[in-house]
Amino acid sequence: MLDKSKLDVDKIVKNSLDNCDLYVIQKGDKIFLLYMFDKDDYVYFKIMPEIIGKWENCDNIYYSAIGLFGFVKKSDNIESKIKEKIEVLESLGLT
Repeated sequence: MLDKSKLDVDKIVKNSLDNCDLYVIQKGDKIFLLYMFDKDDYVYFKIMPEIIGKWENCDNIYYSAIGLFGFVKKSDNIESKIKEKIEVLESLGLT
């Protein structure tokens, strides 16, 4: 489970889906969707602002143009990478 204090967010809810884990992240009045995939020694993810529609399909993220991908080794600090991507989305006004 992700550490909300390291991400500097208010709430994190984890949902295990077929091929990935979906984390719904609340930061103030903003909601982010974080789809995380586990592959051997690596984790890759896509984080995006909440979208209208169904969230339960991991493959839907590939068809949404909004959001950022990240790739990290499992031994690295994944929270810092996710936090970095959240800050980029906020700076672009995509929240």
